[in-house]
Formats: sequence, C-alpha cells, structure tokens
Amino acid sequence: MGKNKRGGARPGAGRNPLNDDERKKGMKIYINNEVREEIQQYGNGKNFSEKAVELIKSTINRRK
Repeated sequence: MGKNKRGGARPGAGRNPLNDDERKKGMKIYINNEVREEIQQYGNGKNFSEKAVELIKSTINRRK
C-alpha cells in the first residue's frame, strides 16, 4: 500500500493561540460547604467555576 495522506497538521487550521495575559489560569481555593452552596444558589453561569467568577467580579466592581 501507498502512503496514507490523511490527517495531520494543516496550515491555518485550528484556533489562534491566546496571549499569556488573556489565558485563564487555574487557581485553588478552600471553602466550606455553606459557601459552596451559596455560590451554587446565587451565582450566574453554567458551571461552578463560572458562578464563582461572576460573584467575585460583581463584588469587586461594587467595592470600587
């Protein structure tokens, strides 16, 4: 059989990479169950991380 010419990297394929300052960074925080449940209840977003970030940002903006 001949060489298989399927797949592999193609020029211009895929997403453009983000700069380091635009890239999301993982963080670890420790909270108790009461705070976790309040984040789930009052946060806006699809998942826990989005809800927590939204609550943090809104509190920061309120304090400015």
